[in-house]
Amino acid sequence: MIDINKTPMVRVTWVDARDTETGWLDIKDVLKAHLAICQEVGWMVVNNAEKIVIMRSYSKDSKDKNDINGGGAIAIPKGWVIHIEYLTVSYGTKRK
Repeated sequence: MIDINKTPMVRVTWVDARDTETGWLDIKDVLKAHLAICQEVGWMVVNNAEKIVIMRSYSKDSKDKNDINGGGAIAIPKGWVIHIEYLTVSYGTKRK
């Protein structure tokens, strides 16, 4: 179980595979193939030597505050991570 109020909100930058154009390419263009630079924002629910897991959204049961469901999670291999930026989270008041 996690305490979402103590879970850091982050923006993660990482490298990922990137496909080249389909069809035949000059070998000079093949040798210049680039990696994709990606970003994700969310709650960092796992951060260990193997991976980080970012969760973009969550919901709580209105009757049981410990019943949390996560959504939009992505696991990123730690070796792909370029930068983790810790963000400030400000929780507003509920509308009535």
